[in-house]
Amino acid sequence: MGFIAGGISDRFGIKWPLGAGIILYTIAVGLISLQDSLNPIVLLRIPQGIGVAILFTLAPALVSRAVGQDHKGLALGVTLGSMGLGTLAGTLVGGYLGQEIGWPAIFWARIPISIALLLTLVFALNGTLAKPVENRETQSFDLYGSIVLFATLFIFVLSVSLARVEGWLSPLPITLFWVTIILGWLFSIARKRKQFTILPDGLSSFPGFKSGALSNLLLTIASFVMWFLFPFYVADVMGRSVFTLGALLALMAGMNFAGAAIAGWLSDQIGDRTVTFTGTVITSIGLVFIGSGGANPTMTYILTATTVIGLGFGIHQAAVYALTLRKVPSQHSGVTSAALTVSQTIGTVISIAIMTSIINWRLSIPETSFVEAYKFAHFIVALVAIIAGLIVIKPKTGRV
Repeated sequence: MGFIAGGISDRFGIKWPLGAGIILYTIAVGLISLQDSLNPIVLLRIPQGIGVAILFTLAPALVSRAVGQDHKGLALGVTLGSMGLGTLAGTLVGGYLGQEIGWPAIFWARIPISIALLLTLVFALNGTLAKPVENRETQSFDLYGSIVLFATLFIFVLSVSLARVEGWLSPLPITLFWVTIILGWLFSIARKRKQFTILPDGLSSFPGFKSGALSNLLLTIASFVMWFLFPFYVADVMGRSVFTLGALLALMAGMNFAGAAIAGWLSDQIGDRTVTFTGTVITSIGLVFIGSGGANPTMTYILTATTVIGLGFGIHQAAVYALTLRKVPSQHSGVTSAALTVSQTIGTVISIAIMTSIINWRLSIPETSFVEAYKFAHFIVALVAIIAGLIVIKPKTGRV
């Protein structure tokens, strides 16, 4: 969905795709609050997720268009950090409202916020930012290319998810993997023949695009282990409450914001690649640190490790977005931002699948405890984080 939203915004302007995402999200959460059974709620979560995907894709693209190259890092850092804080705040406040008032209140509370955001968009986002950047390469939206690209990514994510449940060598996941390869090959052929234009020509040659998108994918795979395995560690190994877990995740989100803001400014001063690499190293250290806590870690130890991981991920995220978007032509900022959003989405799915497989494999070894498997998994992802940093390093040829 991200590439479709990005492609539309690049061709027809960013204002109305953003508005469509807000409206879709608002209608979905409003309808969810009125349901009394699970099935319609599950179905309505689909348009809600699409609305969120549009917003998370186009917000960085809007900032990238609005700010000049010299200050793009700081602007993106503050934006991305704020998005993370907002997500966590919504989770915490939603939990409180659900407990004190009832689960529909979780969704009621979002409606006035969404309406205020929509009104701000309609009345405040005008002028050149709201209009499409002149682009003579393509004057129409590539619907068929968008469908094939969406199908390719969706089937890949589905195949990985099924592999986690049924096994990596099971017939259905393998079949879906092959379908993904075939669709990707067909999409590539059609692009070379100029039949599909959803991805602009020369996208992979934009400064920082390939290394930035790949680094973003790998660090997402590495860092999402905190959201996937850490809750089990806190609850089952440390024996701590849900409130303690929420506080630790809030600390990580706060450090994420601080790291993103600082890294954005530093990227403008000393270069995106250096700061991106620094973020991966700090994240890797934090992953090793928290994976080595053992069965009885002190709270000071866990607080320190959580702080380091949050800081490192925030630094990397701001710098890698700046690296990828800084020198992209404005008419392609939507699709480029979408590539980063998609890489994070896919990275999340891959992280869950691989970490589940690694943990289960380690636990299948006699006399292996969850703590030992947990440590092994964190050492693996720490190595992945370092690779995510090495990818962006190259001989200095300029700012990016």
